[in-house]
Amino acid sequence: MTRSQEVDWAALRASAPFQELVVRRGRFVRAASTLLLGWFAVFLVVIGAAPDFAGTVVFAGLSIGFLLGLSQFVLAWLLTWLYLRAANTRFAPLEDEVRALAGDAVAEGPEVAR
Repeated sequence: MTRSQEVDWAALRASAPFQELVVRRGRFVRAASTLLLGWFAVFLVVIGAAPDFAGTVVFAGLSIGFLLGLSQFVLAWLLTWLYLRAANTRFAPLEDEVRALAGDAVAEGPEVAR
């Protein structure tokens, strides 16, 4: 019998820790995606609707449009850092609970075909 046959995956999926993990991760990902895409939409609107404003130089030859474009990278890095922090502090304990419910069958990790 393989390890995957020893685990009741339906019961594990229906467990409270697994459901909470799915909800928390989903909430974070939806919020982060909405923020990033919303900020990108603002960037596109400013560039498309107000090119003179976007071309305004604010510092050492850097325009507002260029700074808004760079801010996309900063926001992506910030959201990545926040996700990693949440994964280590909020998601990991729930993952441990789910692993404990699954028992020793998945404690060693997935089987790898060799």
